[in-house]
Amino acid sequence: MSTDAFPLANRPGDLYHNPFWRPDRPYGAVAESLWPAEMDRAAEVIAGWPEYRPTTLRSLAGLARHLGLGAILCKDEGGRFGLGGVKALGAPYGLHVLLGETMALDVGQCTAIAATDGNHGLAVAWAAARRGCLSLIFVGRDVDAGRLARIRAAGAAIQVVDGTYDDAVLAAERRAAADPSALLITDTDYTATLPVGRAIMAGYALLAAEAWRDGLADQPPTHVFLHCGVGTMAAGITAGLWRHLTPATPRVVTVEPVAAACLLASLKAGRPVQVDGTLATRMAGLACGRPSLPAWTILSKAAFAGMTVGEVTAAAVQEGLATGAYGDLPLLGGDTGIAGLAGLLAAATDPEARGRLDLGPDSRVFVINSEGPSPVR
Repeated sequence: MSTDAFPLANRPGDLYHNPFWRPDRPYGAVAESLWPAEMDRAAEVIAGWPEYRPTTLRSLAGLARHLGLGAILCKDEGGRFGLGGVKALGAPYGLHVLLGETMALDVGQCTAIAATDGNHGLAVAWAAARRGCLSLIFVGRDVDAGRLARIRAAGAAIQVVDGTYDDAVLAAERRAAADPSALLITDTDYTATLPVGRAIMAGYALLAAEAWRDGLADQPPTHVFLHCGVGTMAAGITAGLWRHLTPATPRVVTVEPVAAACLLASLKAGRPVQVDGTLATRMAGLACGRPSLPAWTILSKAAFAGMTVGEVTAAAVQEGLATGAYGDLPLLGGDTGIAGLAGLLAAATDPEARGRLDLGPDSRVFVINSEGPSPVR
């Protein structure tokens, strides 16, 4: 393994082993949080949409050689539904479920409401338009102009909140509670009482099912690096993998920006906690200060470790992947989309982190590029 081609990625941020992880526990042990029947129903519905196409599972053999690993398989979500991100699996299915539960409402008079750092809001706007609903998206003050433009182009109205993503979540909840025609399409649930959160996780689980059929069954991963904001995407994918990988227990590593590491803080505390501050990070979709409780229920058991990745490292990883610096075809990922890969590179090129995570020549790693290139700001 050589680190010369990637000198900025050889120092991971904080790395913490989850003391509640058990190698003899069935992977995930999450039936109470997301039942297999829910995942199956989501897969059946989404696969029936005319726009549906499975995304690609890519082998990053060059990167694996560079890092001295056995294999790296990357699920590339850049082309999902033409929206360029995995969020297009969760939000549209969440809207589908809520519309099925509110048949008394005139669909044309419904307003889909969500909070977002970018990709979830775009997916909600797209889903609402295809179902004939209005959409209203709440954002924090730091969401960039390019992401806002894409959401507006998809047909949504936008409400900017003078605060963080977490403030936008609360504002969206208040607006939805005050409007009987509103459908709150949130992937952030602080109380574990919102069925739409489970539906969105079930939608994300389809990614794992696709990956299993497309190659993971032949090379079951020993490690899974998943980036987290509130954790819903990572939890849904973890639950989807759990069905196939029990009793083999891969080492799931959650990856977050240094400035917004709410899941890592929660793992350390042994309970969900909130981190304060501006949460400012170039990994904009991960600028979240508080984990979603259903996601925490899964990841608090299934995550082997949590880690942070720095801004310089993430930028360098994004550039290296896009230019094919490791001998693979270019992988075009957004600022947020490559964060899990950034965590892998940082950990695998640091001797201490590599040893603590048991990364080596026999390791088979599953990662996700969760979004295509970021829109122009």
